Amino acid sequence: MNLVRLLLFFWTALIVHDAWPQSIIPNASFETWISYGNYSNPESWDTPNAELMAIPFFGTTVVTKSTDHHGPGSFSARLETKHILLPPIDVPGFVTLGNLELDINNLTYTVTGGAPAVDQPTHLKGFYKFIPKGGDSCMIGIGLFKTAAGVQDSIGFGYFATKDTVPDWEYFSAWIDYDTLLTPDTMNIIALSTAQEVIPVPGSVLFIDDLFLDYTVGFKEQDPAAGVMTYYDRETGRIIIFYDFPKEQTVSVLLFDMRGQLITSSEPQKVSRSKTILPVDDLSSGIYMVVIRHNNLIFTKKFFF
Repeated sequence: MNLVRLLLFFWTALIVHDAWPQSIIPNASFETWISYGNYSNPESWDTPNAELMAIPFFGTTVVTKSTDHHGPGSFSARLETKHILLPPIDVPGFVTLGNLELDINNLTYTVTGGAPAVDQPTHLKGFYKFIPKGGDSCMIGIGLFKTAAGVQDSIGFGYFATKDTVPDWEYFSAWIDYDTLLTPDTMNIIALSTAQEVIPVPGSVLFIDDLFLDYTVGFKEQDPAAGVMTYYDRETGRIIIFYDFPKEQTVSVLLFDMRGQLITSSEPQKVSRSKTILPVDDLSSGIYMVVIRHNNLIFTKKFFF
């Protein structure tokens, strides 16, 4: 504890990882949904639901709110590939941070826009379940873009895809490849219950939850930040600490206020790929420090509420 308090005493001199702005995935845990009468969409995300529900007599939805969720929280996004009788088409479950326009008659779609981006993350990560039909595969991808002179150019892309049956929540990671060192201004994340290059198979179901961006470059065992990613989810009033260690480590988390007063802490636990949740919605405005002890190392991060 003395070492921790010493670190807190000198915290204004520390180089902390929140000194730089980071891109944020809106509604990344799919906790907030907007009802449009006969269907719902996750807030900040678009789906084919509006166009599909407009089909006379055969309207349906391919993205729904599910209570089968990963970890804390209440909901996830459930994507299902479905067969539409009229016109006879197979439509995958599809969510995007951009604007989706589906032309059912011509069997085409366009995606534009996205969420703001201010940096170059190295990975898109999160949790998923997948129950495929007939050899189907799913895909979760991210694109980063830069607009200049009214033209939007792609500068980075990454995706995760699998055809394996994954009945329980598992972690996924998608490495992002960049073509340039330019800083993007827009990102779009897309998830499909049927990957585009595969013929859709009705009945394939993909669940996604707790998405986040990572900035890890390699894994250095003596680097306190290696394998640790912190995220303040303002929508749910939680600090989420994600772990991605190559082997189990004993981890404990402590939250201090500016005076060095311990606010809350977690019991030591052995983790490899997991997360810790710290509810902070009832804290008064101010500056707080999260201290993460792991593998005899101490990682600190400052938060402003």
